[in-house]
Amino acid sequence: MESEKGMRTMRYLTEMHFLYNDKIVHEEFNKEQFFHFLQDDSFLSTNKVAKQYRKKEVLIREQEEVRDLFFIKEGCVMATQESKRVMSFHASGDIIGLENLILYSDAKYSFEVISDKVSIIKCNKAEMVEKILNAQEGYLYYYIHLQNLIQHLRNKEELLRLSSEQRINLVLFCCALKYGEKKHGTTKVCFPKYINKGIIAKYSNLNPNTVTVSLQKLEEAKIIESVRRKMYIDLAKLEKRLDGC
Repeated sequence: MESEKGMRTMRYLTEMHFLYNDKIVHEEFNKEQFFHFLQDDSFLSTNKVAKQYRKKEVLIREQEEVRDLFFIKEGCVMATQESKRVMSFHASGDIIGLENLILYSDAKYSFEVISDKVSIIKCNKAEMVEKILNAQEGYLYYYIHLQNLIQHLRNKEELLRLSSEQRINLVLFCCALKYGEKKHGTTKVCFPKYINKGIIAKYSNLNPNTVTVSLQKLEEAKIIESVRRKMYIDLAKLEKRLDGC
């Protein structure tokens, strides 16, 4: 009896640990899993439309009523505010339009295509919100989604506290790591052309001339090099420079 009781207690503690352990929740209900969950029709079927947008096309305009969600399959989109500040970048696996669960709320940002094209799956927001609210695990997925949005805002706030040179170095490192194309057998990455100097300046809240000067310094330090209108960044060297700041 004591042994059986002990086993029940252990099972209970294991279940509670799984339910409330933050690390496990983040692993089991991460961005990728949420992306697939919302597109899975086995639980609740939703209407979906596959579309392509070209560079400079706008998915959602600032202060426009948000009626649709956009699942990015390929390409890159930037979020802007008042056409002056770049707030974030969104690429494959990201969801646009789900900043809150309020139906037909106004968008805080505009979302503009910056790559040559973007492939997306467009869905009705009301249908997706219903799916989240009616799924047992829906609130956990949305909790992690909100946590990621909040963490990005914190990271952006911390970025703007850095010196201009540190800001640019960090933006280059993060964008190259996430969106760049790795050069086989080296620590170099081809920086995405669609994130240009002007966009870097707007994202880091700096003058484009300041960005140009910083890029020249990195080129002199052999951290970046330009080859046939492409910019390559040595991530190992840039990381070392960031650690030394």
